[in-house]
Amino acid sequence: MKKLILILLITTNIFALSPFSLEGINRVNIKVIDKSKLIPKSHLDSMKNTIELELKNVDIKTNSEIFSNLIIKVQGSKTANNYTFHISMFIVEESSPIRDKKQENMSITYYKDDFFNTTEDALIVDTKESMIEYLLSDFIEQYKEEN
Repeated sequence: MKKLILILLITTNIFALSPFSLEGINRVNIKVIDKSKLIPKSHLDSMKNTIELELKNVDIKTNSEIFSNLIIKVQGSKTANNYTFHISMFIVEESSPIRDKKQENMSITYYKDDFFNTTEDALIVDTKESMIEYLLSDFIEQYKEEN
């Protein structure tokens, strides 16, 4: 059983960065949603600007007239000494199921998340590291591999 799990993990790492495909993504709208209300708006705006710039650097436009949103959702809570955050990055797009092309749905076509604890002193640095250096860099790496 352990050998089977190891083989599956190795095979997954060789052939795909995630179970989602970024092939053909060329235009998205960026939305940053802070459900935690713990991060300063100026920091979130700065992160959104950095994300837009990084996407433009790989030729992904950040203004779409069709429904294709790259959403960064921040959830978190504060205890006496710590903050706990769950930050997710996902793409939501309009889609039509094969079984009925007339039916319009919304689908999550990409998803990655991060969960971490931090302190007040490290809050800004840790959220930037999560959003830009982890979630966005993995997104861009996968995008480059597939396009």
